Amino acid sequence: MKKLLLSTSLLLGCTFGNAQSVTDTVYIGAGYANQTWYSLPNDEQGHAPNAEWHLAFDVTGFGSTVLINSVAGLNIWTYPSSGISGWSSVDTTGLSSWSMRYNSDTSWSYGALGRYLNSSNPYDVGWGEYNMTTHQIVGDSIYIVKTPAGAFKKFAITSLNSGIYNFKYANLDGSGLMTKTLDKSNFANKNFGYFSFSTDTSFNREPDNTNWDLLFTQYTGFIPQAYTLTGVLTNKGMTVAKCSNIIGKDTFVTWGAGTYMPEINTIGYDWKHFNGTSYTIQDSLVYFVARTNGEIWKMIFTGYTGSTNGGFIFSKEKLYTPTSVANVNELNVGLAVYPNPTVGGRTNLVINALENSNGMNVTITDLKGSVIFSQTMEGTTGLHQIALNTTTWAQGMYVVRVADEKSAKTTMLEVR
Repeated sequence: MKKLLLSTSLLLGCTFGNAQSVTDTVYIGAGYANQTWYSLPNDEQGHAPNAEWHLAFDVTGFGSTVLINSVAGLNIWTYPSSGISGWSSVDTTGLSSWSMRYNSDTSWSYGALGRYLNSSNPYDVGWGEYNMTTHQIVGDSIYIVKTPAGAFKKFAITSLNSGIYNFKYANLDGSGLMTKTLDKSNFANKNFGYFSFSTDTSFNREPDNTNWDLLFTQYTGFIPQAYTLTGVLTNKGMTVAKCSNIIGKDTFVTWGAGTYMPEINTIGYDWKHFNGTSYTIQDSLVYFVARTNGEIWKMIFTGYTGSTNGGFIFSKEKLYTPTSVANVNELNVGLAVYPNPTVGGRTNLVINALENSNGMNVTITDLKGSVIFSQTMEGTTGLHQIALNTTTWAQGMYVVRVADEKSAKTTMLEVR
């Protein structure tokens, strides 16, 4: 029987105490060639060449964003002269004056194809628009792609229907047309399904999303211009508190002293500094990492080897383990928040009840346990939608919980 761990705000007990600090090193290879997925309790979970992919399609729930591999040299622009209906007459005159598109460096939910939204349209996903009647996303944008090999192509996602992305690309003159699909069901328990223009294929390259916490990698950040950075990003649903100027950092375990932030680059790159000849590590800096199961881990970076072999040296220590009040059956519903993170202070809670119940209670709490929203709804089968106005909510992560008298289900919402 599937079990559900309640959020920390609903726990009756917990386990405190300092486990022994462990020093570990993660290598991403000479020239930072690889990406490495890492679990705080279980160490490295996998690695793969960073240059092997060009697009990454969100395959989680109602996710629809698409990342690009700008680190590998992929460039992309939105075609400004027409929507997807102008496919046959694409003209790149003036491309040098167009703004290139980039992934967000703070959220996995805002890829280059999905980040640049119309804030006045809650159904806009960047590359298309969600239809509440058909529950499909229909593409409306053309993109110009420059591959790492220097080839220019036109690209469009035509739809996301029943979990299947449909997309096409061709040379600028229309030759070499390719039509492709990427089925979310082929990437169960992953965050992204990947695609390469070099091989014209989609493929799996990451561990299950429940098995890793940190990604050691190069990524594009903004300081303020787009720049390739080398650092650490966190998995979806995690938060990190960055505590600076800590005297006695090795013995400092007050994990409640910092503010836990949902941005995936809270650890990021700037715990190290290049002085012209070698790297130095910021002194008196401590990170507290909140895993999705409620555990709190302490991390201190102690060394960095640079491009020779891409070595990250750090200590880690588990400080807190939550204990659930009971085993709770998972409610037999589909639960999603869309868009997530919020757009323009608005989002929609979508509940697909697969069986009748005696009423369902919807609650949304912040990470301190304060109830921000509560509503009771009929427990009938079928699709239910609740429109949420989050303009007065503080930015951060929230726990969405749907429960009846005997079971429950939760998901996370990011308010931006």
